[in-house]
Amino acid sequence: QLVGYVRVSQSLEEFEETLEKLDWGLGGGIIITLVLSGVGGILLTRQAMQPIEESFQRLKQFTADASHELRSPLMAIKINADLALEYPEEIGAKEVEKFQAIASATNQMTRLTEDLLFLARTDKVPNQNWETLNLTSILENLVQLYKPQAQAKQINLISQLSENLYLMGDSVQLTRLFTNLIENALYYTPSSGVVEIKTSRVASQLYVNVQDTGVGIAPEHIDKVFERFWRADLSRSYWGGGSGLGLAIAQAIAQNHGGLITVTSQLGIGSCFTVRLPAS
Repeated sequence: QLVGYVRVSQSLEEFEETLEKLDWGLGGGIIITLVLSGVGGILLTRQAMQPIEESFQRLKQFTADASHELRSPLMAIKINADLALEYPEEIGAKEVEKFQAIASATNQMTRLTEDLLFLARTDKVPNQNWETLNLTSILENLVQLYKPQAQAKQINLISQLSENLYLMGDSVQLTRLFTNLIENALYYTPSSGVVEIKTSRVASQLYVNVQDTGVGIAPEHIDKVFERFWRADLSRSYWGGGSGLGLAIAQAIAQNHGGLITVTSQLGIGSCFTVRLPAS
């Protein structure tokens, strides 16, 4: 027999309020932890990288100093070898061959030290001395300069240059960039081949294509062509006093001018190096 019942209730508002406070506290704690972890990670990374950066800077400085100091003895060797070769009748045929080998090796070492010095000093080209340059004029001068060399090798050096392509930069550096590309194309293009230089402008970017019908580059080696001292095979050995740093230097100059060099190639068909630079 039901006599009665008792109903008991309690408001959950206080409980929900406590849960909300806990949620905010937990969320805030997570955010603060993430921020502190990020800041701590950055500080620890900088502290860990500092010795590496210092070692890298010391290595760069050593490379620059060593290259600079090697100039004088190499010049002395070159002068003495050239002097001996001016009077071959006084030193004999065998000695002439030895002095020629010495002169050739000295020229190669001189070019190598100059290239190493350049790379050590130009990780960032200072732009305070930059000026407005006519890229078309620079390329026209280089085409005229290398036409005799191309003709001697029976290579057809042709150009299709747009007029008045202006950009901000260093004329010496940009001349060296395209000199390295043209020399590279002429060297790896056989007789009766073609080396073509074309320019264009797309929006605010200038494009220069240096295309050849040379030996080409294997697909697996495309990503390595701008590495310092990299050689795909024995055929890419030192040539004409070259140091093996030409493409690395060209890429460094392009990057320092806010640009980039890319390459496409097929074995036995040829290669095309495309330089992209910002227009002024």
